[in-house]
Amino acid sequence: MGIASVYRALEGLDGLGLVQRVDLGDGVARFEPALPGGDHHHHLVCDDCGKVEPFEDPTLEAAIERVADGRGYAVAAHDVVLRGACQDCRPASIVAE
Repeated sequence: MGIASVYRALEGLDGLGLVQRVDLGDGVARFEPALPGGDHHHHLVCDDCGKVEPFEDPTLEAAIERVADGRGYAVAAHDVVLRGACQDCRPASIVAE
């Protein structure tokens, strides 16, 4: 099966709500399963090795909701991507601080 067929299938699954496209701002198409429980998370991305880690933070979610409400917005969706260097890629002197 060709890669174009795989991406067409993924786009179709995205349209059906079975997977979700994840945009990390690097031009690479990524897809994750769309879980029935509405699993909502964000991503940490290492700019050195490319590692992508999902994370959840209820405090961050509350802050986003507070900011939106305070400005009269009804937010339908949001994405947070934190970019930097993972623990494996950071120099030992920075990790120790």
